[in-house]
Amino acid sequence: MSLALLGLPLGFILLYYSSNWLVDSAKRTALLLGVSPFVIGLTIVAFGSSSPEAAIALMARTSPDVVLGNIVGSNIANIGLVIGLTAIIYPLATRFDTVKFEAWVMLAAALLLTLMAASGAFDILEGVLLLALMTAFLLVVYRLSKKDPLREVVDETLIYEDPGRLAPNLALLVVSLALLVLGAQVFVLGAVELADALQLPELVIGLVVVAIGTSLPELSISLAAAWKRETEIVLSNIIGSNIFNALFVMGLAAISATIVVPAAMLRMDLLVMLGLSLILLLLMRLRGGISRRGGLVFAFIYFAYLLLLFV
Repeated sequence: MSLALLGLPLGFILLYYSSNWLVDSAKRTALLLGVSPFVIGLTIVAFGSSSPEAAIALMARTSPDVVLGNIVGSNIANIGLVIGLTAIIYPLATRFDTVKFEAWVMLAAALLLTLMAASGAFDILEGVLLLALMTAFLLVVYRLSKKDPLREVVDETLIYEDPGRLAPNLALLVVSLALLVLGAQVFVLGAVELADALQLPELVIGLVVVAIGTSLPELSISLAAAWKRETEIVLSNIIGSNIFNALFVMGLAAISATIVVPAAMLRMDLLVMLGLSLILLLLMRLRGGISRRGGLVFAFIYFAYLLLLFV
């Protein structure tokens, strides 16, 4: 139990700070290399919000159940916990026409993940397919942004920021990436130790402890945005994170190792992820966002799901 008590908080601290350093150094490096603000916002912000999940995906060979549980559990937590709690604080309104492509891709990615899991395992071919779809998604979003200026992702602070010298930024990029991987290893080892101590399956620990831990950045960003009434940020952040987890993180994990899917996940967890994705899309399409009542429904579904996991 000592490793779990030390590994979980230490691993999370490493994940949190190394993710921030990685994003900052990558932003400055991209600016020095002449990459446009749109590309920076689309790729770096997307990677930054899901970099803890991506780092943990590299542990697929040694702890496949934790990795799989983290991917599915993070997507469930992003909608049920993050969207739910955020909408309770302040209703989330959005223009569906500006995010409809991403919203449909989020649902399609959840459905694809479920269909692939029904085969019993994720292998290297499926991993390559998921990564190819992620690349195609980024290219399509980039082209759509050229046609509709409202969709363009621009962080104005980056335009005026002094990026500094290239070498120090590249060095920080490498160091932060190494610390990110180390943090993931320590965090997963702590989670496995906790699973053994509590006599719980590693899959459950991945679905709950690791998933919530890696979703804390999204939760903090969303709560802060809701407090400032910047509701578009919340929904775009969660939709993008779920797409990134399903396509890039799962693809990376499947390339690292063949991941066998437990039958229990097909009966509940993947269906919950798919159902929450569908409800979120329908509420944005039909109601123009998530009301406080909708937030309560999402939160209730999430905590009922947690109860079922442990029962």
